[in-house]
Formats: sequence, structure tokens, C-alpha cells
Amino acid sequence: MRNTGRMNTAKDWVRLAAKLGVLFTEPKVRSAIADRLKDRVDDVTDTVTSKYEDAVDRLESAAAALRGGSHWRSRVGGFLLGVGVGAGLGILLAPAPGSETRQAVRDKATDVKNKVVESAASATGRIRRSVTNMPSTGTQG
Repeated sequence: MRNTGRMNTAKDWVRLAAKLGVLFTEPKVRSAIADRLKDRVDDVTDTVTSKYEDAVDRLESAAAALRGGSHWRSRVGGFLLGVGVGAGLGILLAPAPGSETRQAVRDKATDVKNKVVESAASATGRIRRSVTNMPSTGTQG
């Protein structure tokens, strides 16, 4: 009884191998399988490359941190940019009537403009004071 079970299993495997052999001799099937295999290999390659680049970036950051360097300026800048974008989207997507939202955007834009003008004037004043307070070199121009 057992021997016939194995025989059927062997026949099934032979039939499957024959069917696959015939199937793989079809050019369209071979081309489709090759394309899918190539796509999968490309996906794996992209994933491995991405992971490798991420690991290299982390190692470089760790090495910079051990040497005492840091990228706090870029992180702070990114944080402030994110806060600005979030605030802008919050204003635009707020459940307020359009006229109120437009007025709020105008008010914020005016406030930002005034702050930029004030900081530019302040920086200009500081530069003028530092140039005025520079010691003389003793040469006449």
C-alpha cells in the first residue's frame, strides 16, 4: 500500500516538472518571470542600499558626537521650519470662515514682516556701532 502512495507522489512530481518545463519554454512566460525576478532584485538592492546609507549616516553622526561636533543648527532650523509649516497649515485648515482665516493670515504676515524689519534694523545698528567703535589703525586713506 505504501509503495503505491510513493509511486503516485513520484508521478505527480514528474507531471509537475514536465508542465513547468513546457511552461518555461514559452518565451512570454520566461520574459515575464525574468522581469518579475529583475524587479524583485532591484527592490532588494534599493532596500539594502537605503539601509547601508542610513547606517553610514548614523555612524558618521556618532563619530561626530564622539569628537564633540554636532549638527544642532540644522536640527534647530528643521524644527523651526516644521513649526512654521505646522502653524501655517493649522491656520489654513482651521474650521473658521474664509474671511476670518484670510484676516488671520494677513495679520500673521504683517507681524512676520514687522519682526523681520525690526531684526534687520537691529542688526544694522549693531554693525554700525561695531564699525564705529573699531580702533583706528593709524593710517589715513
